Amino acid sequence: MTRRIGWLAAALVLTLSAPALAQKPGTVEFGGFGRFTKFDKATHFDDRGGLGARLGVFVLPNLAIEGDAAYTATYTLNQDLVRNIPIHARLVYNLPVGEHGALLLGGGYVRNMFRKTYVESANGFGGLVGVRLGLGELLSIRLDATGDYITDPRSKAGAVPAAGVTRKDHNFHYAGQAGLSLLFGGKRDGDRDKDGVRNSLDQCPDTPRGEAVDATGCPLQKDSDKDGVTDSLDRCPNTPAGERVDASGCTLPKDADGDGVVDANDKCPNTPSGMAVDATGCPKDSDGDGVVDANDKCPNTPAGTTVDATGCSPDSDRDGVVDAADKCPNTPAGTPVDATGCAVDSDQDGVLNASDKCPDTPAGTKVDAVGCPALFGGGASLVLQGVNFETGKAVLLPESQAILDRVAESLTDNPTVTVEVGGHTDNTGRKATNQRLSQARANAVRDYLIGKGIDGGRITAQGYGQDKPVADNTTVAGRAANRRVELSKTN
Repeated sequence: MTRRIGWLAAALVLTLSAPALAQKPGTVEFGGFGRFTKFDKATHFDDRGGLGARLGVFVLPNLAIEGDAAYTATYTLNQDLVRNIPIHARLVYNLPVGEHGALLLGGGYVRNMFRKTYVESANGFGGLVGVRLGLGELLSIRLDATGDYITDPRSKAGAVPAAGVTRKDHNFHYAGQAGLSLLFGGKRDGDRDKDGVRNSLDQCPDTPRGEAVDATGCPLQKDSDKDGVTDSLDRCPNTPAGERVDASGCTLPKDADGDGVVDANDKCPNTPSGMAVDATGCPKDSDGDGVVDANDKCPNTPAGTTVDATGCSPDSDRDGVVDAADKCPNTPAGTPVDATGCAVDSDQDGVLNASDKCPDTPAGTKVDAVGCPALFGGGASLVLQGVNFETGKAVLLPESQAILDRVAESLTDNPTVTVEVGGHTDNTGRKATNQRLSQARANAVRDYLIGKGIDGGRITAQGYGQDKPVADNTTVAGRAANRRVELSKTN
C-alpha cells in the first residue's frame, strides 16, 4: 500500500509540473465524475448522489462532442428503490480562461430512464455550464452543473404506480458533477531551451541557457557600453558611461545649456532652460519687435509697431484701443469707447452713453441733458407711459417710480413750466366710480412729484373719468390705452 501511494504521489508531481494540453481537434477526453441529482418535485424522489463517466472528442478548436452516462439509486415516498440512468449527447465549447482553465458551455440531447419500482424512458433537452482546471498535459478537474428538461415524462399520462409521483406535463431534473478527466492526443507545446518562450512561438529554439531573449525566443542584442546602441550598430563601442550619443553610438557635440544648439555654434551659451532659441542659440523674437518670444504677450505684432516691455502696442488711456488706432487718446478711465477709442453715443442723441439715462432714444427725438426725451417734446401734452396703479386703486406700482423720477428731473430743469396731471379711465364700471378713481390717481401722481421737490403751485390734478377716451372701449387694447395718466402744459 505504501508503495502504491508513493507511485501515485510521483505521478501527481509529474502531472502538475507539465504544461496544460491545448484543446485542439483530435484531442480525446475520458473522465469519471460524482453526480448529485435534484429530481423534479413532482416525482417526490429523494435527491441523491451517484456516479458517471464521459467520453468526448474535440472536432474544432475548443469545441467537443461528448457523451456521458450516470447511475443514481434513489427512493420513492414509500422508500421503494428507483434507479435513475440519464444519458447525454451534447456539444461543449471550452472557452479558455488563463493558461490552464476553461469555462464550459454545452447543450444537447438527454435520454432519461427510471427503472425498478418506477419505469420510464423519456427524451428531452439538456444544458451544461462548467469549469475545467488543467493539472498538466493529461489531467484536469471538471466541475459541471446540468439541467435536463424532459418533454414527455410518464407522469404526463396520469396515475403511475410509484408512490408520490404526481401528474405533470414535463419534468426538470438538475445535477452537480465533479470529477477528473484525461485528455489524450493533443499537441503538446513545451519549452525545449527553457527560455520562457513556448516551442510553437520560439524562432530560436536552441538558445543557450540563461541568455536573455525577446518575445520570439531569440537572444537580445548586446549593448556593451550601455549607451543605448546595440553592439552591431555601435561605431564607438567604448563610449564613456553617461555620454550622449547619436544613432551610431558616437558622442554628440556638447550643448552646455541644452537648447539644441551645440556650443561651437551657440552665440548665447547660457540660455535659460526651456527657452525657445534660433539657429544661433539665442532667444527667439519671431515678430522682430525687440521682445523675445518668452516674454512677448503679443507675439504677432506687425513690423514697425511701437511696443511696450510685454511686446504689445501701448494703450495710454487704457480704453482697450491701442494708441496707434486711438483717435481719442485721452478718454477718461471707464468710459465705453468705439473701435476708434472715442466715447460712444449709441442712439446719436448728442449725449454720450456714460451720461445717457435713456440710451435707446429713437432717432430725431429731442432730449434733455441726461439723454431722455425732453418734457412734452415740443407738444402740449404727454402720456406717461408705464405709470400704472394697483387694480381699482390709486396706489402707484413700483415700476412707475422711475418714470415719474424723470418727469421730476425735467420739471426741475424747466422751472417756469406749470403742468396739469390728468387721470383717465376706461368705461368699465359706474361712471361716478370711474370719476372718483381718476381724480385719486391724478392726485397720487401730483403728490409723488411734490415729494420729489417740485413746487405744488406748479402742478394741478384733474380726474376726467371715462369722458375723454383715446381709443375704442370695446376692445381690450382700447380700454388699456384709455386707462392713462396724461401730463399737460398749462403755460
